[in-house]
Amino acid sequence: MADRPPILYAPKKASAKTSKSKKSKSFLSWLSFSLPKFSLGKLFKRKKSPDKKPKRKGSGRTTIRWMLFKLFLTLGVWIFSFGVLAILWFSYDLPDTDQLMVSSRKPGVTIQAWDGTIVGTYGDLFEEMVKLNDLPTHVPQALMSIEDRRFYGHFGVDVIGLIRAAYTNYRAGRVVQGGSTITQQLAKNFLQNQGKYSVHDRSLRRKIQEVILAVWLEMKFTKDQIMTMYLNRVYFGAGTFGIEAASQKYFHKPAKHLTVYEAAVIAGLLKAPSRYSPKSNPTRSHERALVVLNQMQEAGYIKSVEIALQQKHDEAQEETIDIKSGNFFGDWVYDQIPSLIGSYDEDLVVVTTLDPFMQHQAEVATKAKMDELAQKYKTSEISLVAMTPDGAVRAMIGGTHYGKSQYNRATQALRQPGSSFKPFVYLAGLESGLTPSTIISDEPFSHGGWTPGNFRTYHSVGAITMAEALKKSVNTVTARIAAQVGGPKIASVARRLGITSEMITDLSICLGTTEVTLLELTGAYASFANKGNFVSPYGILEIRNKKGDILYQHQAPDPIQVIKPHYLNQMNQMMMAVIEGGTGRAAKTDYPTAGKTGSNGDKDAWFIGFTTNLVVGIWTGNDNNAPMIKNSTGGRLPAQTFALFMKPVLEANPPSGSLLISGVHSPATAEEEEESDIIRESEIESTTFTEEPLDSASFDKLMEEAALE
Repeated sequence: MADRPPILYAPKKASAKTSKSKKSKSFLSWLSFSLPKFSLGKLFKRKKSPDKKPKRKGSGRTTIRWMLFKLFLTLGVWIFSFGVLAILWFSYDLPDTDQLMVSSRKPGVTIQAWDGTIVGTYGDLFEEMVKLNDLPTHVPQALMSIEDRRFYGHFGVDVIGLIRAAYTNYRAGRVVQGGSTITQQLAKNFLQNQGKYSVHDRSLRRKIQEVILAVWLEMKFTKDQIMTMYLNRVYFGAGTFGIEAASQKYFHKPAKHLTVYEAAVIAGLLKAPSRYSPKSNPTRSHERALVVLNQMQEAGYIKSVEIALQQKHDEAQEETIDIKSGNFFGDWVYDQIPSLIGSYDEDLVVVTTLDPFMQHQAEVATKAKMDELAQKYKTSEISLVAMTPDGAVRAMIGGTHYGKSQYNRATQALRQPGSSFKPFVYLAGLESGLTPSTIISDEPFSHGGWTPGNFRTYHSVGAITMAEALKKSVNTVTARIAAQVGGPKIASVARRLGITSEMITDLSICLGTTEVTLLELTGAYASFANKGNFVSPYGILEIRNKKGDILYQHQAPDPIQVIKPHYLNQMNQMMMAVIEGGTGRAAKTDYPTAGKTGSNGDKDAWFIGFTTNLVVGIWTGNDNNAPMIKNSTGGRLPAQTFALFMKPVLEANPPSGSLLISGVHSPATAEEEEESDIIRESEIESTTFTEEPLDSASFDKLMEEAALE
């Protein structure tokens, strides 16, 4: 058999059905996005096949373009898919945007002086929501000029603004400009208010959620609605949220009456509310407002910066007095609200006893004397309390600078009053049978190792009257009186007049070793000015809500006599002598004035003085108990501050009446006083001393025994 030629097995021609199946499979394979199976080599390497006809010219380039198209389409689908998944992932826990219309906040509290002057604000202050159409056009324009000039042209994210900010920051080498839009700021504000993020959170998740929410807000609300929400929610400093609250806070007027300049001032607050506050930093506030005005002019919102400046808010035209340190008083009052009305969940207005004129004079007097004498006496702090004889606090200085330290040295600092505690000792002596003319030895005194000394400038004369001893603040005489009446009796008198701090009852109490606050000591002295009746200091007259409903109103208590009239006259006469020719001479005024100086070594210096219409207490010293220079007594800086403060106050409101109760006579005649009221050394030696504090039951019993009928 002849050899047959070899059979060449040519590939079978694919049927139409097979070809269609392969195409379907290829399409499904491509649709599955199986990138690992995709070979880039197919793009650039073609297998030669002798069985295939050569392709037409240009067909290779067509294949490459098709493969590139498939590649980019595949990548685009993957990117889109991952983008959708990312949006879903970052959006699943976003809060409901319908809550943008609901405010969740702490109730706002506005503290007012008795004449309506705003002393301070606490909590979150909101006013009624204002509509964009009710505001002059320059109010939103001021915000847009400095925050988002293309607000009405972007979709929530300003790409041009981001590029500009990135370029500016690159040139500066640091972050000097942001690119967030008003919509993004609203989204950020909303996320923070919902508790999603803290103010200082700069995480990538927060940024992404902020952008997603901004775009969603643009899709859901109109531009005017977004601007309205922004204007009513944004923080403008000093506890104020929204344009209306800021306008009332800084300019005492509705937002619809803001001038162009005032709108620029408020818009400038957004960068740093405390730094650019027109209340605390008027110079910086004005400089920032000029920046905003120039931006408004550049954007075409206003014709001229000069014209806007002509409408500048004139603070001198306000009738209210600027109270710089009233926050000490405001803090004291704010802390008392829950004890008067319980818990509250609505905005409140608290009308107080503060007198803006007296507060201003207190600020002037304390600053002037500290500037003059603080370095000389090496003292760094001062506090002052002024109240009416019935306890209404009219002025309060808690320290030299509230911004540096909010610690209130008038209400919180416990310090030893020294000789300013002596009136309680002398009153105890009067109630025990002594009189102002009782002769007492001023020689050195010692008991159980305790030997009090007199002030450096005092020289013993052998024996002096009780009145003269208080006038010159003689310690040895005070110690002998204490030895006669006993420590528990002195403590009971002090407690009866309003000293609430813990007291020990050994003899050292007579020289003011009990720590007290300036407020409670001044309140105790007020009993001497209040005809012998008990005084409890207070600062709140009325609490009401924004609707006007009265939630609390101060009611004057029934008078409780804690000093009998004839003892009151004797004490006031002796304390008037302290001012006339004693240690308090520097506190003399043009009207009858009584009071007492005090010092705790060189660590504390006090003066408490009063007229028929005002009681004032002043303390100076150092927070760390560092000693002042020698002879830094209450008769120096504190007494001089008292006189400087009282001069304009008494001229504006002259006191009337007398510090003495007329028609009152002592139970003993002058002859009986001379014969029976001399304290002899033998009597002092036989005195029983109480060195340890009494328990509460024993002390209450002493209080009952000492109470006046």
